[in-house]
Amino acid sequence: MPVRFLFSLPLIAALWLAACAPAPASIPASPSPSPSPRPQIVFQATRTPRPVATAPPTATSTPRPSPTPWPLILLQTPGEAPPPATLDPALLTRVAAGAWSGVEGEISLEGAPGAGSQRRVLVGYSVEGREILAREFGDGERTIVLTGGLHGGWEANTVALVDALIGHFEKHPEDVLPGIRLALIPVANPDGLLHGRTPEGRFNANGVDLNRNWGCGWLPEAVWRDQPVNPGPAPLSEPETSALAAYILRLRPAVALFYHSAANGVFAGHCDGDHGSAAVAAVYGAAAGYAFGSAFSAYPVSGTAASWADGQGIAAADVELKTWTNAELDQNLRALMALQRWLTGLEP
Repeated sequence: MPVRFLFSLPLIAALWLAACAPAPASIPASPSPSPSPRPQIVFQATRTPRPVATAPPTATSTPRPSPTPWPLILLQTPGEAPPPATLDPALLTRVAAGAWSGVEGEISLEGAPGAGSQRRVLVGYSVEGREILAREFGDGERTIVLTGGLHGGWEANTVALVDALIGHFEKHPEDVLPGIRLALIPVANPDGLLHGRTPEGRFNANGVDLNRNWGCGWLPEAVWRDQPVNPGPAPLSEPETSALAAYILRLRPAVALFYHSAANGVFAGHCDGDHGSAAVAAVYGAAAGYAFGSAFSAYPVSGTAASWADGQGIAAADVELKTWTNAELDQNLRALMALQRWLTGLEP
């Protein structure tokens, strides 16, 4: 055997073994991991902060108190000629002091009896602590209560009217007929009076419309003309109305009249049944020259003083003056004299 062949045997054997052995797993020189699934990209609003116009905030994200619309600015009806916002300083002084024409009667719910007696009575207090005062004349069994200024400075001529009536009966006590007692409250809303004829002047210091705050027909939502007004959280919730109601119930009057302006009419209170309110409205309206006999229909009213009094069995009415400016003393004095004669049977 040639020597060259012997030297080639190991090489042949190695090649033969390599061909028969299983192939090893290939290991790449630059290993790269097998691709794993990529995480899905989530586009969140916080990563690209662009406002979305149509997406309102949730109710809890930015809590805000609900708006309170009281009081709203009252709009003047076209063609009206309202009085100036300022009031007669002499009238304000008399009302604020309760010293009408210098008469300083005792403040008491118990007045001295006797013909021609005159008493100054503390009815109660306003929200801001101002006195609500009444003047009483006579001591008859039939009482007539006259109230002005429920709407404060907004209807200041009603305050001037009752103040003028007080002045008249001070000078002419004989005009209080036998068997009659008059109780005159010039301003039931003294806080509002001080604001004059302004939006605040119509309401009390709590922003409540005091002629929407009475028990008969009270509603949690009330209006004046075409605007919402605050009727208070409950009937007689205000110190002015609760004091006036207590005073009226104490007197148990035959008639209660509440002065307003300027619808030019006498509107009978109505709660349940017939308590003589329509008859009183007719007597007063005919003598004063105001319209009467129809219900107030310019806009819905609720919780009024006249209807509450009617519900208590007291003949009652709202007397609406013709104007915003004038006290209209002569025609209302004439009507009050006619009402006294009617109550005492001197006039059918």
